[in-house]
Amino acid sequence: MAATARRVLLSMVDLDREAPVPLYQQLDSAWRKAVLSGSLKAGARLPATRGLAEDLGVSRLTVQNVYEQLVAEGYFLSRRGSGTFVARIAAENLPPRRPGAGRAAVPRRQRLSARSLTIESTRATTRLGEVKPFRPGVPALDLFPRRAWAQCWSAAVNKSPPAAFGYGDMAGSLRLRHAIADHLADARGVNCDAAQVIITAGAQQAFSLIAFTLLDPGVVTWIEDPGHIAARDAMTSLGARVMPVPIDAEGIDLDTAVARHPTPWLIFVTPSHQHPLGVTMSLRRRMALLNYASSVGAWIVEDDYDSEFRYRGRPLAALQGLDENEVVLYVGSFSKTLFPGLRLGYLVAPPGLVDVFMAAQGILIQGVSSIAQEAVASFIEQGRFAAHIRKMRIAYRERGERLVEVLRSEAGGLLEPVPPQAGMHLLAKLDGIGEDAACEAIWNAGVDALPLSIYSVTAPVSPALVLGFACAPVEKIPELGRTLARAVIGAHMWAGG
Repeated sequence: MAATARRVLLSMVDLDREAPVPLYQQLDSAWRKAVLSGSLKAGARLPATRGLAEDLGVSRLTVQNVYEQLVAEGYFLSRRGSGTFVARIAAENLPPRRPGAGRAAVPRRQRLSARSLTIESTRATTRLGEVKPFRPGVPALDLFPRRAWAQCWSAAVNKSPPAAFGYGDMAGSLRLRHAIADHLADARGVNCDAAQVIITAGAQQAFSLIAFTLLDPGVVTWIEDPGHIAARDAMTSLGARVMPVPIDAEGIDLDTAVARHPTPWLIFVTPSHQHPLGVTMSLRRRMALLNYASSVGAWIVEDDYDSEFRYRGRPLAALQGLDENEVVLYVGSFSKTLFPGLRLGYLVAPPGLVDVFMAAQGILIQGVSSIAQEAVASFIEQGRFAAHIRKMRIAYRERGERLVEVLRSEAGGLLEPVPPQAGMHLLAKLDGIGEDAACEAIWNAGVDALPLSIYSVTAPVSPALVLGFACAPVEKIPELGRTLARAVIGAHMWAGG
């Protein structure tokens, strides 16, 4: 059997002496696989290290080290005076070989939860890994004040107490929560104190936290249609019955929802700048929504994702500021106002929900980086955050207007851009070409867009593109806009239009 084992050990190895991987690691990996694949049979006696080393052309010490490592991990078994053998426990733990296992085949799917099928089908992560011009939801990273941020980060690292390097309070840094509460009261009309603010790993984690904490399987939730994909999927994945509600000129169509759907446990809205259509919910509709939610005992989740960037006048006050019955859960994020990689957001909860949300945070993520929180607190306290928002408001207005100009002049009538009144994206209606063909051509041309239809569940939407202008430098927008327009024109011609 030692001779057979020798042949297997030698056949499994193809040493590459030029590779950056050390020889002992190459041997270790190959022989480990020989045991796991069953090529080395349980109980087989292994050859002596001296002869095996000569056959391989390596030092005996190299082979000895690999043997010792595999003995330590339970693949090999050393018996004093008898030699080294393939351990039976390793072979016994191997999965049973199936007929045809050596042939290329689709691997058997392991047992998964029903929730995983919903999660697997989400479109919320569409092309998040790469940022191209006109990607919706990405801020002006080229204008981010890195030096000022670096100073705040350095101070947080060097001056924070030792406790800041631990898990931290599940609600987040009290200093940051005070800074957020003060900012929201001044800029958004939010009525809260620091005790109601819970720091999250971005807005999406806040939505997941809310769904995890408040929604039982089967409960009814209402969500705007078209609307926020990731929030919808967070609720659906936890078993909620998500009911799409159409949008009209005043925001979520409350009358239609009441007529069509069962009474909700939770209602998700983007009242200040509807995502993605851009409608602003009227005061009349806001009051009606608050009164309805209070009367049926429903919660309202207000996603205030980019309302700081309103181009004429002050940003509209938040829905939460009108709430006298403590039914609104207000969600915000620094992904749009600072940068997405920070992964920092916040939830303003009614006082009665704070403790349960803190407990849920301990189960889900056990807090957010305390150092990052301290850096953001400094950035806000020093006035740099407010200054950055003012600068971005001017920059985004200019970028949006420039993109509208370019598309109107270069797209040959195939794109009709809707001038934005707020936010970081605009809609461009398509004429004579489908969304999929347009988006594929745009992506292949080196820029980006998302089809409006992916935000819809049942609502009929006219073919349109969602274009994020915030991440495109203003001086490059003319050429980038022409690239996008040429891609759409080319796709139209290719389709025989």
